[in-house]
Amino acid sequence: MNLKFLIPIITLTINFAFAQNAEVKNVLLEKTLKKDSIISEFTELYNLTNTIHPGQFMFCSKNEFDKTYLNLKNSIKSDLSVVEYYKLTATLMAKIKDGHTAVDRTQIIKLLNDRLVFPFSVYKINNNYYLYKSTSENNEYVGLQIVKINGKEINSIVKEIRKFTHLEGENETGLNTRFNHFPFYYFIFNQTDKFQIEYIDKNNRKQKKVLKGITFETYTKSIAENITPLQTEFKTNNLAVLKFHSFANGYDETNRKIAEKQLDNFFTQLDSLKTKNLIIDLRDNSGGSADIASYLFSYLTNKPFYYLDYQGAKYNTVKDWKHYAQNPTNIEEINLTETKLKNGLNCYTETNSTNWWFQQQQSKSNSYKGHISVLINGGCFSTTGHLLALLREYKIGKFYGEYSQGNNYSNAGGQAFVLPYSKTLVWIPTFQYKMKTPNFEYDTKGIKPDIEIQIEPTDLKTKFDRQMEYVIKKIEQNK
Repeated sequence: MNLKFLIPIITLTINFAFAQNAEVKNVLLEKTLKKDSIISEFTELYNLTNTIHPGQFMFCSKNEFDKTYLNLKNSIKSDLSVVEYYKLTATLMAKIKDGHTAVDRTQIIKLLNDRLVFPFSVYKINNNYYLYKSTSENNEYVGLQIVKINGKEINSIVKEIRKFTHLEGENETGLNTRFNHFPFYYFIFNQTDKFQIEYIDKNNRKQKKVLKGITFETYTKSIAENITPLQTEFKTNNLAVLKFHSFANGYDETNRKIAEKQLDNFFTQLDSLKTKNLIIDLRDNSGGSADIASYLFSYLTNKPFYYLDYQGAKYNTVKDWKHYAQNPTNIEEINLTETKLKNGLNCYTETNSTNWWFQQQQSKSNSYKGHISVLINGGCFSTTGHLLALLREYKIGKFYGEYSQGNNYSNAGGQAFVLPYSKTLVWIPTFQYKMKTPNFEYDTKGIKPDIEIQIEPTDLKTKFDRQMEYVIKKIEQNK
């Protein structure tokens, strides 16, 4: 089977179209989507999800999912606005608790760009929320605890927002990654451009402040970062740092070759210098190509290894639903003569596939032999979770930081599906990819670090990298 996509990053940058005129200024809030058509389409979304999602009931029972579907469907009492319909569909998809299952928000963002929105992201530390990313003129408030927005407790607001926010399993740390776009989620929750907050100042006193909204486009530009996917640094001859911000550079063959060459040169230098300590920083790496993750792992182990145990599909045929796909030519028929039933899925495995991820992989002759420290957080997802599972399986390295969101599997497949009336695009996984890690201890919250290191509120403002500094200091103490 020749799949064109394997375990992609979900960035939600796909197109989202509506039958209605998107140029109308208030299209976000106008009830332009007709009740009967929406009810019919919502049922199609429910049926499509039931047909193809390979991990639909991992964290949500069928009874729970059906109850949510019926409650949402019965709540449609009149025509809906774009925002109302997004909230409806996103809530159903979020119920599955799968990080690759989501409703597109790109067109809403395009329509939202000129509107005034809440001017901060928020960041959860322990059980409190703190003001975080914004424009430079709001810097004085960064790191302060927020208690209320427009008279409503922040915990109550987040509880409602989480109903339509997709996270993997019982994971909590991934929420901070989602809340980089808190102004978007708050707009879905409350379509206002006025923001009175209650917060706790640096002297631990409660204060109130009316914040000036900023356009969503201004907010997006102010938090944008241009980060190179792969960075290496030798702090000393005995301490090197490898930062892999994304494995997306492995999708394109040219970029993958460049990344592989960077890794070749880096590990050759490590070997030459006999560098004793290596820090691998995978924080906020939301995944990408399995090819490049496997290539990196081949430098971290001295043993042969396997990548996937199976690639499994829930469905038996694509003919009844393939027409929903945005790119139907990328969806191939299941060959049931080549699969075997495993965990309720039709699975391709090492016994019936020639794909590299089922074949034994070899370690590099100059694989790293020193001490490895790995930095992780809730931004580690998809393919990055797979790499972390391999490291755990082979007892390589010590993990520091926060729970990852990714794990030793992912439900993915790189497919967006177009709902026929509203033209809403929805990501629904078509395959489950399970790592060949028989001794891995699964945790519904993600992969737990060996040493948990929680950042402090002041770090948000000072940009002090507490987790990195902790590991560096520990290495220096162990000289």
